[in-house]
Amino acid sequence: MVGLLVVATLVPVPGRTPLLSIRVSDSIEHMRGVGTRLKKVGITDLDGLAALNRREVLAIPGIGESSLVTIVAALASTGRSLAADPYASYTCARDSAPARDSELRSYFLCEACRQAFSADAFSGRDPEWISGEQIEGYCSHCNTETVVSLTQWFLCGTCDRVIRSLGRGIASARYVETQWRELLGDLAELELSEVDPVTLQPRGLRSDPNRVATADFVARSANGSARLGLELKSGRSSLPHGGVGSPMAQFQLDTTDCDDIVSAASDLEAPVFLLHAQVIGRAQAPTERFVGVGLWFARPWDMIDNLVDVRRRPRETRDAAYYKTGMFRPFSQFVTYLEDEFDQDEAIMREEGFPLLYSR
Repeated sequence: MVGLLVVATLVPVPGRTPLLSIRVSDSIEHMRGVGTRLKKVGITDLDGLAALNRREVLAIPGIGESSLVTIVAALASTGRSLAADPYASYTCARDSAPARDSELRSYFLCEACRQAFSADAFSGRDPEWISGEQIEGYCSHCNTETVVSLTQWFLCGTCDRVIRSLGRGIASARYVETQWRELLGDLAELELSEVDPVTLQPRGLRSDPNRVATADFVARSANGSARLGLELKSGRSSLPHGGVGSPMAQFQLDTTDCDDIVSAASDLEAPVFLLHAQVIGRAQAPTERFVGVGLWFARPWDMIDNLVDVRRRPRETRDAAYYKTGMFRPFSQFVTYLEDEFDQDEAIMREEGFPLLYSR
């Protein structure tokens, strides 16, 4: 408990008995040792203390976090507070916490996506700035050609990367649907639906213990029963036998994603296949659109055979499974796989269950 120095004086009132006036002193004497340390740097009252910010107070010799608590309480008891720090870290709009690398991040957004960013991803925070210039171009989130405006929020580096990846994820999902219609349109007995679409959300919901793992897409037969699931990952890099540019040497998949695939397959009681979509950006200056240029699939049993190891991702706190890219086949071969191999894999899963996708 913080002690306060209370000064009582008799206030004379004409024609009445003097009243007792009580006020809280602006002195720092009552803060015991803290007050002594403050005096050594020329701070003699609460007004002088309130002129400092948190960073400046902690820079005073002998003042630590416990002393800071005493100082903040003493100021609060008189309706004061420490000054705002002009060099404090900005609060990340998605993480709702200050971050050293939080800075203005810019996105070309349509009106609908701008409102969704504020409401769904940034806890109701309005943009820091919206350009008054409206241009014809591609929205960086929904990938639609429309009227967009440059819009800014404060975001940390991690949240900025996540937000920018969502537009690519939406474009890759539309690419999968297009490829499915073009390649499997004749398989009328299988109907594909997206069940886990890309959504805007604040940081941290993925770690929600009540979160239910689902495949991104589910293909159902005419009677409504699930026959297979598809888990989609996308990026700029290609894989062997297709796409644009040099193929990646290894494929990384977070162990949490591996666990989600296994859980989704168990829930569906059907095999779940990993998809990789190569989605690249094409400029329509000053905006950019996302274009799918390659699609591959991997059987879960081939993933096991091509596992290299499990290790921590560089500069991150997450573990990932690393696979040889030979586990993938071009999606153009998926029809042949369904006709020649799928029934056997389905039978294996019924007898043995869905396989674990990595081992430590």
